[in-house]
Amino acid sequence: MKHSRTDGQQTGWFMHKRGKQWVYGCSLLVAGMVALAGPQPVFAEEANVTEQSSVAVDKSQIVVQGGEKLTNVEHETSTIVAEEVAMEVENPVVETTTSGKEVAEFESPATLNPATDTAIVSEDKAEPADDLAVSVPTTTDLVESRAAENQAATTTGFQTNLEGLTYDSSVWEVRADGLYSNALGKGDNFLFSESTAGNFVFETDVTFLQDAGAASLLFRSNNDPNNLKSYVVNLDGHSHKVKFWRWAEANLIEEKEVAVREDKTYHLRVVAANDWISYYVNDELVANLGDYTVQRNDMGQKNGIVDGHFGILNWNGEMLFQNTYFTPLADNELPFIDDILVTSKTGTVENKGQFFSEEATHIQYVHHSAETVDLHISPRQAGTVISVSDQDGNIYQSLEDIPLQVGVNMLTIKSSLLGQAELVYRLNVHRRQPDEVYYNELYRGQYHYSVKDGWGNDPNGLVYYNGTYHLFYQFYDDTEWGPMHWAHATSKDLLTWEEQPISLYPDANGTMFSGCIVVDDKNTSGLFEEGQGGLVALITVNGEGQRVKLAYSTDEGKTWTKTKVVADWTEDSLQNRDFRDPKVFHWEDKWFMVIAGGPLRIYSSDNLQDWTEESAYADLHMECPDLYPIQADDGVVKWVLSRGGRGYKVGNFTQVDGKWRFVADSAYETTDGIMNFGKDSYAAMTYYIQDFGNTSNPTLPEIIELNWMNTWDDYCRIVGDKVGQDFNGTYNLNLSVGLKKDGDRYVLTQTPIKSYETLRNTDQALVYKDVLVNENNDLFKDFAADSYEIVARFQPGADSSRLGFNLRVGDGEATKVIYDVATETLSLDRSQSGIILSNKFAQVDAQRIVRNTDGSIDLHLFVDRSSVEVFAQGHTVAGANQIFPAPTSLGLQVFSEGDSSVADIAVYPLSSIWKDKKEVSTALDVIAASAEQNYLMVGKTATVKAYIMPAVAPQELIWSISDPSLATINFDGVKATLTALQRGQVVVRATAKENTSLYKEFTFNLLEDNFKTNLSNLTSISGQWMIDGETLSDTNRGANDAYMISEVLPYEQYKMGVDIKYTNGLVNLFLASESSDPAHAYTIQFGDQPSIRLYRFYGDTIQEQPMPVAINDGHYHHIDVEKNKDSIIVAVDGTEVLNFRFETTDDYFNSPFIGLGLWDGLLEVQNLFVNPLTEQISTPPTEEKPDVSGTQPTETQGLEELPSNPADTDKKDEEQNGQTSQTIPSPKPLATANQDNKIPQGGVSQTIQEKGLTSSEVATQSKPTLPNTGEVISFGGLAGLALLVGTVGVAYRKRRRED
Repeated sequence: MKHSRTDGQQTGWFMHKRGKQWVYGCSLLVAGMVALAGPQPVFAEEANVTEQSSVAVDKSQIVVQGGEKLTNVEHETSTIVAEEVAMEVENPVVETTTSGKEVAEFESPATLNPATDTAIVSEDKAEPADDLAVSVPTTTDLVESRAAENQAATTTGFQTNLEGLTYDSSVWEVRADGLYSNALGKGDNFLFSESTAGNFVFETDVTFLQDAGAASLLFRSNNDPNNLKSYVVNLDGHSHKVKFWRWAEANLIEEKEVAVREDKTYHLRVVAANDWISYYVNDELVANLGDYTVQRNDMGQKNGIVDGHFGILNWNGEMLFQNTYFTPLADNELPFIDDILVTSKTGTVENKGQFFSEEATHIQYVHHSAETVDLHISPRQAGTVISVSDQDGNIYQSLEDIPLQVGVNMLTIKSSLLGQAELVYRLNVHRRQPDEVYYNELYRGQYHYSVKDGWGNDPNGLVYYNGTYHLFYQFYDDTEWGPMHWAHATSKDLLTWEEQPISLYPDANGTMFSGCIVVDDKNTSGLFEEGQGGLVALITVNGEGQRVKLAYSTDEGKTWTKTKVVADWTEDSLQNRDFRDPKVFHWEDKWFMVIAGGPLRIYSSDNLQDWTEESAYADLHMECPDLYPIQADDGVVKWVLSRGGRGYKVGNFTQVDGKWRFVADSAYETTDGIMNFGKDSYAAMTYYIQDFGNTSNPTLPEIIELNWMNTWDDYCRIVGDKVGQDFNGTYNLNLSVGLKKDGDRYVLTQTPIKSYETLRNTDQALVYKDVLVNENNDLFKDFAADSYEIVARFQPGADSSRLGFNLRVGDGEATKVIYDVATETLSLDRSQSGIILSNKFAQVDAQRIVRNTDGSIDLHLFVDRSSVEVFAQGHTVAGANQIFPAPTSLGLQVFSEGDSSVADIAVYPLSSIWKDKKEVSTALDVIAASAEQNYLMVGKTATVKAYIMPAVAPQELIWSISDPSLATINFDGVKATLTALQRGQVVVRATAKENTSLYKEFTFNLLEDNFKTNLSNLTSISGQWMIDGETLSDTNRGANDAYMISEVLPYEQYKMGVDIKYTNGLVNLFLASESSDPAHAYTIQFGDQPSIRLYRFYGDTIQEQPMPVAINDGHYHHIDVEKNKDSIIVAVDGTEVLNFRFETTDDYFNSPFIGLGLWDGLLEVQNLFVNPLTEQISTPPTEEKPDVSGTQPTETQGLEELPSNPADTDKKDEEQNGQTSQTIPSPKPLATANQDNKIPQGGVSQTIQEKGLTSSEVATQSKPTLPNTGEVISFGGLAGLALLVGTVGVAYRKRRRED
């Protein structure tokens, strides 16, 4: 720094970060000083180093050739002092930590070019941090600290270099001990200064004199308290939480708690380097813009504030500021890293992607053989100090031979200039799995593109340019959704794909949500050199509100230059924060953009950088809009508005009163056509091919569309974990889109592109012509395959009732495609298709279709390892669903019920598109087909399944149990049935017979049911409810769970008593529901605020009343509810908190179903009793238990029900343009979520099919539902473990839509 600290506080030396906990060494000082005598381990997060070695390396060029291993050559030992450089960036100083010993000499065997490249290495290896250790100050630390303390003792007054201070003297006072401020009860009180800077370090010490208020630093401020524009960081003296935001504009992080200091003195420090801003409290990094490892949840801003004034803010506190300094940073004082090259001596490094020097996060993939890697870091400035550590806390003195585990390896790279600023980079070196694993996974589609590792959702930036198709898509390196990147793959034929490096990373504007790419071949943007063109991307950056950022590429999408935010929700007429998913096209010599996320808007531009709103549609909500012209089969050019791939409208794109608008045809004014009646086809986007021309001369290419094969409605996040694979992101078939005239309207056609026909194995095709099909036939008795295409036409008999196919048949499994002749309904039923992810997953999807004029029905089916796509009625009907059958379920059946049908059927096996696939027939792994963490009531039975990967390997397992005295086990092939005998825990192991080193374990916690209630028919509708002793509990992340009675309450007026305990989440008491589905139920809700809310579940608030305190304190609270014919009275711990009388109620208010619910938290319940209001309520019986029916084995499929999103309100179950999309049985319609309500809410819509069951029996016996209370409850991974030990589940914030 350009000044010295005078307070004597060395805030870093006493801390060591261990995982997510800080171990404080102040109280261990004596023990620490004793420990100085011996060598100390090197820790990743020690803030100070006692000695540093500076190694300058002359490096003029670094080259990677095909990811090949570097050649080892000798070189001279590095010098100690870094030298100045002019043009080419020198190698960094590598920061090391010693224990008072001499600095280790660096000897390296590895360079790329002995003349220009000298590696920085050490023979010393990193030592893992001891979990029980603390950082101990060295003698030098203590001497320097004492000297600083002595200096501070002689210093008086407020130590600062801020100039021109302006403040309220009744609040602020310069005293001998510093700058005193008392704003108790006075709100925001500012101290402004005339000091300014753009890039800087700004820091202060603050001591809280009372346990209240918040201290803030202001920077890049306009000093206008009436219209303040400024960045602000703060620390709350009471909650010890920090914030970082743009004043009155946007939060840039979520609140997070920091460690409490006994002396109540904290050091706040901000580092600003262009748009990259970092915030430290006591030298702990608490905010690092664009760094999702520090701040996972979505936060962002529009274009950054470049410079401005410094200031201080006291909000409602009494505090003392001292040592308040700013240090301006010139460009040559910013420790940016220009590049990081990863090489390996042991294996191959995949193609290097673009390194963004002013962004925090980066990903580099390496082959499985790369057990270690070397880092070649190119800092921008000479004398830069580099420190590298891993996620386990190991710090590396050498940048060579860094060990890798399979999967994510998150390296923290700190770059600093001595006495100046520090920047923290994150490099994820992702080590791939063995080659044999890829494309042999049990549920990897063989001709559908899927992400190689990690998560993928919406397709983005689909563009055809210079003979290559580019597929970008939403990506995160995990099996669940997370902070969004753009991944990239390329193809020449839309069948086979080349993986490309990650293209776009989160930055200071937000995470990289959906967007598009266009070809600016005429350089309308002015971003390219004269006479040149290129690719321009319009990207949603997501934070508090959404905006569109522009980037461009001059090298066909290999690298990108991000520019600025070009459209922002705050400048939109609708002022709706949902402002995402831009799709751009060129028409009439102008660029147009459709954008939604909520309501649709249309913008125009001449240069792709300056956008003007043309029209807005406040009542037309959707996600992922697309708008394109198609010449219909009658020659007329019409425009299609795609609403996220679920519905569409046909009309015209024209000027109305001088503004461009989409005007729907009369047939589509109030209703939509159906794009896909299945659940797993969403976020449709078409490829940008070329300019569409103009009205007089349209230049219309083939419109090709791609969808994400999943849904936000329910289960998308759990797919990867539930089916045991390290990827979760598959895409539907590429479809050629057209229009055909159908009476008085145009209907959309979606036809798989012709290229798929090249995958047909015609030599093994099964072809039948005019074959007679009845209910039982053996036409496909010898068929066994998992990837094929069916082209069929049926001519039903006079009395034919149903016809179709059973797909992936075996071991009681089948996916059914059924055409009901009487109702003219085509349905897709996966309720018996294998692994069932949730209730909604098991629902049957259907659409009404009419037969051909000759009475025939056409079916075109594509079956893959994990999906079924159905096309009918001239490809005007499409349905797609994921399926997860057993690897042995390979059969195929065709049927016609009621009467025989005559059919033409052709079945074509389809080849794999994966050219890197290794042919493997031996066991690679054991895959759990059931939940690995389970709860089972004593006396009850559960079934678990496991499979061998790859599917062609022998499916032979050896089953065993850890303690036969606690449970019995019976096994049959790939499944085992467990019966609990007594309370305890057992582990069931499934071992591959072929290779006993491969196994999967299932843990069962065997529990007793002593839950006290007088309700005999309680059942889990959704969620992970379990009973252990006297406690009923549930935990979830971002889901609405329900536990309801399965029959109507026999009395209309009642009194309910229940004890609840929770610390996070929203607790619902469903007081009157129409059925066991609590949608629209009259509901009481408790959350994290001191209030009680009466509302309609998934609807509007009726009344919200304050309470003395919030009850989310981890203690039991007794709730009494009195429900009369027209009123509800609620008391908490004996105190009445709500009394409401209704003017009118629904009929079911006095014929209610009742129950409990939980959103996003952990809940424990005891003593649930409901009695008629006319009866005197006696002391609850101690031995009464619910009568839990059903003893059949229940597969342990854990369920999660995600709250519906606002876009769902656009879905229609009613007849749409002659086509009806429905779920069988049809669920009750859900009301639109109250968007003005600040409390998350949602409804659970659940319908189940099970032959032979009444509606009241469905909830307790239907296999697709969760197991009943008293039977097995399945928990996945850490969530189950956390619940087992009674810890609080971490709330998982629902994402944008969710996206």
